Amino acid sequence: MMSPMSSHSFLDDESQRELDDLNKRINALQERKHALTFEAFQVHTTIRTLQSRAAHITNKTAPVSRLPSDVLAIIFEESRRLLIPWSNVVKRPLSPEVQLSHVSSRWREVALSTPALWTTIRFPILHKEAAAVAYLQRCNQAPLSVHIGPRVSDPDSLRFIAAQFVPRLSQIRELTFDTDERQDLCALFPLFAEEPASILRRLKICCNDTRGASGVIPRLDIFKAGAPLLSDIRLSALAVGLPQCSATTLHLEPPPGPGNPLSRLAFLDILAPLSATLTTLHLRGFISGFHQEPGSAPVELPALKELLVYGNTLNHGFNVFRNISTPAIRTLSLVNVRRQGLSSIHKFIARTSPEHFQYLQTLRYINCDIDDDLDVYLPHATSALTELAVSVKHHTHLLRLLLNSDRQAALHGVPPLWRNLRTLSLHVSKPLDREREDVDSDEEDDPPPTMGLLLEVVQERRAVGKPLDLLRIEGPHARSFYEEFTTLLVKAHEDLHTELFSASLPSAVDVQDSEVDWAFAAHYIGNQYRLFMFKKHQQFAPHGTPAIHPRGLPVMAYPSTHTQVP
Repeated sequence: MMSPMSSHSFLDDESQRELDDLNKRINALQERKHALTFEAFQVHTTIRTLQSRAAHITNKTAPVSRLPSDVLAIIFEESRRLLIPWSNVVKRPLSPEVQLSHVSSRWREVALSTPALWTTIRFPILHKEAAAVAYLQRCNQAPLSVHIGPRVSDPDSLRFIAAQFVPRLSQIRELTFDTDERQDLCALFPLFAEEPASILRRLKICCNDTRGASGVIPRLDIFKAGAPLLSDIRLSALAVGLPQCSATTLHLEPPPGPGNPLSRLAFLDILAPLSATLTTLHLRGFISGFHQEPGSAPVELPALKELLVYGNTLNHGFNVFRNISTPAIRTLSLVNVRRQGLSSIHKFIARTSPEHFQYLQTLRYINCDIDDDLDVYLPHATSALTELAVSVKHHTHLLRLLLNSDRQAALHGVPPLWRNLRTLSLHVSKPLDREREDVDSDEEDDPPPTMGLLLEVVQERRAVGKPLDLLRIEGPHARSFYEEFTTLLVKAHEDLHTELFSASLPSAVDVQDSEVDWAFAAHYIGNQYRLFMFKKHQQFAPHGTPAIHPRGLPVMAYPSTHTQVP
């Protein structure tokens, strides 16, 4: 058999010369093509450079370009407060400071030379390892706000946290641990246990683990070396050993859920070291404890001014005022409290008067179950009250008690109960029922029963010489009620100052640096991340794979200190 031979062996001399000539021409054209391509790239680069220069000259005429760099830096810092929803399922949003640094060369120069712009790090929600390192370099020695979690219990994340964040603990002013499982906290806390937190002022520890725990959950200690400036603490209902500090604010949040209530003793262990300085206490989490321990005395909170209690706290038999003493309380807010728990609180207030609650100025009932037989002992025991807040349709009994006591005072010529009451707040959580009490009424302009009752309260207060100074309408459905009732006031020739506070879940509201609700930014962004991961799983998971709903989706939040939302 003959070996295969190249086709060139069969070409005659003339064909071979023609082939060689064609190859030379092809090579020459290829070289020319490469040269033209390189020249086109150079031309394109030159055009882009000229366009950039032209845009730079044109931008100088824009009003924003006339701003000094320090003013522009202040504007950049303010823009970081916006809370923007994550609308893209594929990519996480860029932080505002990153977007600002990509606008123009001057903006980038200003952004990179402003350390305060790079002080908020959310690892790994918004900032992966490389981004976090860049932020730590750009912030210089400026105080940091660090958000750690969720999903950080893997060895690589823990090593990064130990290497980058723990050595800078003395630089961290605000710290959030946001986890979905207790084991994440168990892995994180030892890293921070022995280090001092010398400038830490705000601490949030959130765990969304709703699974039932088996056995006794051990206490988790953090910052054993101390955190002397720590003033604001937000905790899930977990047994946490806090450092020695002079905290003034403590919030006990709802997670991990009704299946995992915090024990009464664990709660008192958290509360006792803060008892001398605590001024604000919000109890939203679940606490167990049906009976007071024999011989135990309540923890006295001599400086406490504001106490908020949710029904969650009482659902497992926890009795607030058997466990804490609040001799100087100014504001008491009760939210979603059932009839039995509320009756117990009312009896305690009446029984301990006048030693306790003599300084109470604000009493708020939001969606509570108030007894029909509510008597005058409550107003007698809270005679210093200046503000009363009730929910529309839930607390008409309380309004009727106020109205009837005013009528009796007018009839007998004596001072009314709650003689110092000047502000009445109505919380409207649901649309107002448009039905009338008397369906056969011939008066088409008769107001709804609740508005009619409220108008009578306003008029009777004026009749007894104790007129209201302010009527505040608040809640998600406050606007329609406000508009209709102010119209009713005009028709009745009543001159009363009114305010509208419409509470809703903000999408771009300035709350990140609020002294009251600074932690809501961490809560909001953490929930946006969970929703993002849930949608991403739904979109890209194989067909038929069940999607696991994320824990802690966004919920409506009504802070005890009102924020006006336009």
